[in-house]
Amino acid sequence: MADTPVTEAWDFGRGRAGYVWRSPSPRAKLLLAHGYGEYAERYIEHYHRLIPHLVALGFAVHAFDLEGHGRTDGARGVADMHKAVADHIAARAALTENGAPVFLFGHSLGGLVTAASVAKSPGGVAGVVLSAPAILVEIGGALKAVAGLVSAAAPGARLTPPIAPESLSRIPEEVEAYRSDPMICLLPPSARLGATAIAVSEDGWRRYDTWRAPVLVVHGAKDEATPAKGSGRFFGMIRAADKTLEIFPEGYHELLNDLDRDAARTLILSWLEARLPALTHAGAPLS
Repeated sequence: MADTPVTEAWDFGRGRAGYVWRSPSPRAKLLLAHGYGEYAERYIEHYHRLIPHLVALGFAVHAFDLEGHGRTDGARGVADMHKAVADHIAARAALTENGAPVFLFGHSLGGLVTAASVAKSPGGVAGVVLSAPAILVEIGGALKAVAGLVSAAAPGARLTPPIAPESLSRIPEEVEAYRSDPMICLLPPSARLGATAIAVSEDGWRRYDTWRAPVLVVHGAKDEATPAKGSGRFFGMIRAADKTLEIFPEGYHELLNDLDRDAARTLILSWLEARLPALTHAGAPLS
């Protein structure tokens, strides 16, 4: 089992709660973007201990909690996705200052933020992993109009039902851990988040045909939170020479917390490792 790395604070100048987990043998940096209602530190003990395994592989893992999530200030779940994308681009810029390779990982809503960030600002990306990305936001015209109006008048209003924890994983212990975690927002997404996510999603689809960054997309076919067909459409649209799509036929939304977690983590880590540079010389930490 990979050792648990020390959690350090990371400030990239945007007023968000930021974190870094350093590797003793640094080879690259990775910016991790969490999903709706959760927070970055959840990827230490959950998601099949993704952060410890990334650190063991040679990544200095960086992450931040979205507005209204985790330890970042704001009403719970009331986030502006335009600001989230701007935050992500700023975080990437901070990580590329010394020329180290930067990889990206985004799950669910974090997948939308990550994909939109790359589509809008494609430079300096060595590779991208998208896990059940919420890039396809399907909503009727009437509800879309209402969401925009309500977002302006009452940004904290909730227009959709909450996410059912049992729809995220087939492992009862993971479902209960999600349901009982005081750091997780169990409320539905706010009107502001919904309206801005729609706008960010639509802008992304106007840009994805210029995508060139190496990318791995993983999705569960039985995902009830984000439609897997969005990943298929994205994969068919992008022009990257290095692209891989893996659909897990029985997989739920949180693949790394689900029954396919061994296969999903192995795929993600092996894909990343194949694109890592050689080990840096001792005494040259990637900060």
